[in-house]
Amino acid sequence: MATQVVDVDERALKELEEELTELANAQFESDAYKHMLSVPFSLKGCQEFFKQHALFNLNRRDCWGYVQAKAPMPAKQFVWDHETEELDGVPSRGGLNHYELAVKQGEAWGLTPEDYYNTEPLDGTFTCCQAWISLAQNEPWRVAFASSSALEYSNSDDIIRGGGISRRIGQKLERELGIPMRKQVSNEEHTVAEIEHAQMLMRAARQFGQTPEDRAQLLDGAKKTWQIDRIFRGFLGDLMENYAD
Repeated sequence: MATQVVDVDERALKELEEELTELANAQFESDAYKHMLSVPFSLKGCQEFFKQHALFNLNRRDCWGYVQAKAPMPAKQFVWDHETEELDGVPSRGGLNHYELAVKQGEAWGLTPEDYYNTEPLDGTFTCCQAWISLAQNEPWRVAFASSSALEYSNSDDIIRGGGISRRIGQKLERELGIPMRKQVSNEEHTVAEIEHAQMLMRAARQFGQTPEDRAQLLDGAKKTWQIDRIFRGFLGDLMENYAD
């Protein structure tokens, strides 16, 4: 993708990156994240968790589509490059796209593809997914872009001290259910892919965050999406608790 030459305020970008990084790490110190990560996985709790989480995966595809529709042409290319892998598939995983990886991963805890395809969103999943769609559809495009990109940012092992959520959930499954990471094909893939995907937010900030107002919109999108994310993670923790042994 050809990169537009822009004047860059390096100090302002550094300050934005530092604030985003601290906010991303703060997710893991929130009550919602601590609750979700503290509830032990039962087999049934694991199954219900990942069926709802797969719907979150599908919601990401919807939201990025709305972001792309409203973004200017240079930003559309950012989204296109990102979604090509998500939708076309991962060569290292036999060409499975990221939703298909999530479904394939379910074999490790006894789920079939039909279990995923027949799953309806529970109240928490439905509400949070609608909130994310609202951000993507109704906010200024920089806010919308950051609201989707920031969820990749806060799952990067390069950014999150102690590892992103894919790594932490993967380790939790290993400890509590004895499922090795090599059988968690989606979690394993995301521990690698999110390192690259997370860089998109600051690449976009460099190209599309020239003014204080532009950067404020990117920060606003990240803050808003992480608010929704805390609600979703708290809901998943409650869901797991319902099935605790």
